[in-house]
Amino acid sequence: MILKMNRIYAQLLTIIVIITLFSCKQEDKVVVVDDKAPIGSTKKMVDELKSIALDESNINIWHLNKLRANAIDNSLKTTQDPGQFISLTFKSGTEWLNSGNYDLAIERFSSILAYVENRKMKLPEDASYTIKEMLGMAYLRKAEIENCLQNHNAFSCIVPIEKEGQHVKRDGAENALKIFRDLLSLKDAKWQTKWLYNITHMTLGSYPSGVEKEYLISESIFKSDVNIPRFNDVAMSLGVAVNDISGSVVMDDFNNDGYLDLMVSSYGLNDQLRYFQNDTKGGFTDRTETSGLNGLWSGLNMVQADYDNDGWIDVLVLRGAWLGKDGNHPNSLLRNNGDGTFKDVTRESDLYTKYPSQTASWADFNNDGWIDLFIGNEHTQNNKAPSQLFQNNGDGTFTNVALEKGIALEHFIKGCVWGDYNNDGLPDLYVSLINEENKLFKNGGPDKDFKFTDEALTSKTSGPERSFPCLFFDFNQDGWEDIFVSGFDFGQFESAAGEVAKDYLGLPHKAELPKLYENNRDGTFKDITTSANIDKVLFTMGCNFGDLNNDGFPDLYAATGTPDFRAIIPNRMFLNSAGKEFLDVTSAGGFGHLQKGHGVAFGDLDSDGDQDVYNVLGGSYDGDNFMNTLYLNPGNENNWLKLKLIGTTSNKAAIGARVKVTAVNKQGLERDFYRTVNSGGSFGANPLLIELGLEKYDKIVSIEIKWPGDTASQILEDVEINSYIKVIQGNEQTEVMKIAPLDFNKSEHKHS
Repeated sequence: MILKMNRIYAQLLTIIVIITLFSCKQEDKVVVVDDKAPIGSTKKMVDELKSIALDESNINIWHLNKLRANAIDNSLKTTQDPGQFISLTFKSGTEWLNSGNYDLAIERFSSILAYVENRKMKLPEDASYTIKEMLGMAYLRKAEIENCLQNHNAFSCIVPIEKEGQHVKRDGAENALKIFRDLLSLKDAKWQTKWLYNITHMTLGSYPSGVEKEYLISESIFKSDVNIPRFNDVAMSLGVAVNDISGSVVMDDFNNDGYLDLMVSSYGLNDQLRYFQNDTKGGFTDRTETSGLNGLWSGLNMVQADYDNDGWIDVLVLRGAWLGKDGNHPNSLLRNNGDGTFKDVTRESDLYTKYPSQTASWADFNNDGWIDLFIGNEHTQNNKAPSQLFQNNGDGTFTNVALEKGIALEHFIKGCVWGDYNNDGLPDLYVSLINEENKLFKNGGPDKDFKFTDEALTSKTSGPERSFPCLFFDFNQDGWEDIFVSGFDFGQFESAAGEVAKDYLGLPHKAELPKLYENNRDGTFKDITTSANIDKVLFTMGCNFGDLNNDGFPDLYAATGTPDFRAIIPNRMFLNSAGKEFLDVTSAGGFGHLQKGHGVAFGDLDSDGDQDVYNVLGGSYDGDNFMNTLYLNPGNENNWLKLKLIGTTSNKAAIGARVKVTAVNKQGLERDFYRTVNSGGSFGANPLLIELGLEKYDKIVSIEIKWPGDTASQILEDVEINSYIKVIQGNEQTEVMKIAPLDFNKSEHKHS
């Protein structure tokens, strides 16, 4: 399925000429590489990406909105037919809105209404409704830009909108409010209009008291299931509030100083990849220029690994998503040189191909000590793009073995994650597909030449059919990996806000729900979505898991939205309640951002023992940009443990290592805590280390590590709680990392 650029115009096309739119070990395994050869590989990629960005012939590409708007305006100059004039003017307004020029969008939509009135024309109600709704959205986007962007603070666009986040420049929201109010008086008013009307009242400080009873969406829907302390957004004060469109984040320690850094991408063709190094003093330094990343543009998603076993974290950048054949762009494998710089080694590693993709995942599927790579591409009838399984050759290169291993999938893939669901020591693969049953591939191991078989139906994990990001995690902490798959109906871009509103109110809806599959420990899973209280309409685009309160149970953040500007819906945070259910803590924690959410990462950026949350915000269009957020954990009284695992016979970053920590509390009760070394969900990347909450358990009895490919477990004892430990495979001696906590509580940018 290729998303059509003309979906937003569908209602108008019932009354005017249909115009076709844009189709839309014990010896370490290390590769020794000459850092100077081959010369110019990064420059070669930079030149190719620049060529793609400057190629204006690819007018179908999502974010070339200004280019399309200008082309439409040129056609308008010679248009005489009334129907064609209305069609082109509406398209022009939509493209100008998507480009970020709300003034021209307002002018275009307003001119249609004036044109119709002056000529005493009568438009069908659906068409008239859509024009007015888009005019309201143009005014509301004007309000967002003038307030939430130009006068940004930590409360901007977070629902329920508090006084600090209310709009100072009011005319944009006031005009939007009038339009939405007029639409609500119509017989067939849409739920999304009611939702937008209430949200607009919030921005003006008149919610709920100023909302007429018949249109009021009760503030009770925003009440959290349980209270938690607020996580303040400190991205702006720390200089990491990148203001771009959709993208992703890798949170990891790129310079091996024990502190977590950030690499941030953005989807736009000329959006710069950014690298923020933790300065270990309470802030971050933008090292993009000095790290050799300049000119490495675009990338909707990223995922990290140490592909060459040299002890430095490398990054794969994924490009071309959603664009069909216009998205046949190269990905980038960025080798960490260990000196603060990165080098594009895509070609020399034999990973250079050109398919549209947004998802990939690393694992050592054959347990040979070298990390392998699965890339889920977006295959369509018009653009052949099979998935790829790149086996690591151990010399800095890869070989695509997808066909011979049984996973050369010709499907539109939107999520993929590795996890050992049957605890046989072999990584298995879950794949999320658009409008098809999902796949769970069981690793056959050495007896079957590591070939994969699809067990989704027999394991009962094939839903939902309309899905997006996915993840393996141990939801109930029983030592068996469970699966979360987001529901996402790609046919509801325009109506998403209405579906969310109806779900909040307990009304029937048509949206796709997520699935939470609990591992039955026998090769099958149980659907516990409803009993676990996660049967919510989310429209999740990015998601990941972490531990907000250090209780040892993984919590879930769903970054939400659709490309349509009307999809103003909150990102949602869910607290895991002892492996029984999820509790919504969105409002209490301050996580309910209305801007479109994408890549998510949990990790302890300030090294104080609890996990913070970074979220990339912004939509798919050129003008749907917003500042990324960094939610600072206010802390808690629970204990914690960090483990940095270093493989020797296993891959160096220990991806896939399974850890069991047994601890005891003051009452003598023991509890087991489980984690796996990986980057988390399929959209956004957590650090490749174990950050484990221990609740009130204050003594560690033992730590059991199951290293990838190693049949014997490594057991550690006498490990202190609230410590950061480095563990080398096969070495009984551990190293306590002396990492001082940082102070991120700097003054925040306020409204002027």
